[in-house]
Amino acid sequence: MGDIAFADNWELSQHLDPEREYEIEVCRDGSEMDYTCNEAYGVSVVSKKFKEALSSVADIEFAKANIVGKKTDSEFYIMAVPKELECINEEASEFQKFKVNDPVRPDKAGEYRGFFKMVVNPKKCEGFNIFRVKGFSIAIVVSAKVKQNLESAGVLGAQFKSV
Repeated sequence: MGDIAFADNWELSQHLDPEREYEIEVCRDGSEMDYTCNEAYGVSVVSKKFKEALSSVADIEFAKANIVGKKTDSEFYIMAVPKELECINEEASEFQKFKVNDPVRPDKAGEYRGFFKMVVNPKKCEGFNIFRVKGFSIAIVVSAKVKQNLESAGVLGAQFKSV
């Protein structure tokens, strides 16, 4: 998927306007999936089936996404997960952080750049079904309940990794 037109793509994984319809272009044509994200920013794009599988889960926002330049069989939505938790077990994880004066993202100094191995401290996420890892907007953590809802719905494209 390409960038979301006329929007701050860095912010869309966290906050969006549910009343607005967003436009997104397809960079490479292929089979429709129920979950994907745009390559540069990690903004989640989900099908109606994916959205409906999460209808009982709080702390998720959706807004209509119009796919430009491709006829689609499904409706699509931008998905934002506003809840952010400091939940990483840094001693057990392997990661890189953005440095001060980073040439690409100086605004992210001290935040996670990427993980080689991510380990979540389960005590820090008790009671939450879905949230983003603080300082790493494209890492979404889901509970066993959310995973089961998505698997029961038969969604395509979502990958689950134990953290």
